[in-house]
Amino acid sequence: MSDRELVLINAIKKVFPTTSHLLCVWHIEKNVLANCKKYFGRAEEFYIFMSDWNNVVYSTTEALFEENWFEFTSIHKEKKDVIEYIKNVWLPWKEKFVSAWTDKYLHFGNRSSSRVEGAHAKLKQYLQVSTRDLREVKEKICLVVEHEFNEIKVKLSSEKIHVHHDGTMPLFRELHYHVSHFALKEIYEQYGFTKDGSMTPCTGHYMATMGLPCAHKIKYWQGTTFPLDLIHPQWRIDTLSLNSQNDLHDEDTGRLDELLNELRSTYQRWPLNKKKHALSLITELLNQSNAFFEPVVQRPKGRPPKSKKKGGITSTTRDPSRFELVESSQRRNEANGENNLFDLNVYPLDTFDLDGPF
Repeated sequence: MSDRELVLINAIKKVFPTTSHLLCVWHIEKNVLANCKKYFGRAEEFYIFMSDWNNVVYSTTEALFEENWFEFTSIHKEKKDVIEYIKNVWLPWKEKFVSAWTDKYLHFGNRSSSRVEGAHAKLKQYLQVSTRDLREVKEKICLVVEHEFNEIKVKLSSEKIHVHHDGTMPLFRELHYHVSHFALKEIYEQYGFTKDGSMTPCTGHYMATMGLPCAHKIKYWQGTTFPLDLIHPQWRIDTLSLNSQNDLHDEDTGRLDELLNELRSTYQRWPLNKKKHALSLITELLNQSNAFFEPVVQRPKGRPPKSKKKGGITSTTRDPSRFELVESSQRRNEANGENNLFDLNVYPLDTFDLDGPF
């Protein structure tokens, strides 16, 4: 999962040729907003445009995608620059973000990179400033990972001894204490579709993307007990290993003793030159230094640049994204009682290059 960074996309394709790479639909929406909002005069008009675009993105079949795309281009045919932007920038990558294609892959409901963004935000809370050295950054990363790990252990330990209120019926008896509460909630929601008459023909997309039974599968098993083997290992809490690094210390020590005994036995049979080489390697390994040295700070010539914001160079706050500039302009206009979407005096039409990365 990533945004439309071409260098990153090419690297993923080369390093992980068999993986399924998806584009973040949230980033796509915000980039469409940033590049297209200026072509619409009123808010209502733009909201309709974005709703029609979402119909294209969330098309569940390829045939429906073609239908929605044709309708989209027909309704907004007067916005030629907008259609050309979407056609040239986003449509070539439709297999990476349109539901008709992405719902064939097991992504557990992750259609955006928000999980990574959240982890990054939490890490910045621990770092506090952007000028820490390598050792301090490493220690902070270890601290946040350990904190997250302990939170997960506490949560899973609780779920292993408590039955989720949505899964108390006999149909789900086999899932108790074995499946996460989140997964049980998702399954129960699918079960609800079998009761309210809102079931549509099965596409297989839900099971393919979530690794959980859909409403059709649940309906098939009604009157019996739902089997545990239909749940993807991602959602199993009974098979997870929650050993920390300290818990694994004894296992590592035992393995080291085995290797040392094997080396001692084999060493006696080696010729003299091989023994000397082995001893030199072991000596070099033992004498390696783990010291970290601060990099030399290079002072650039000339007057140092002035800080543009409070906190200076130590701030971990990023610069605003393009869509945030657009939205802030809209908020200012609304506060002034104006209904136009884009302040052309602040952001002229040529501010954003449609041939750029987004």
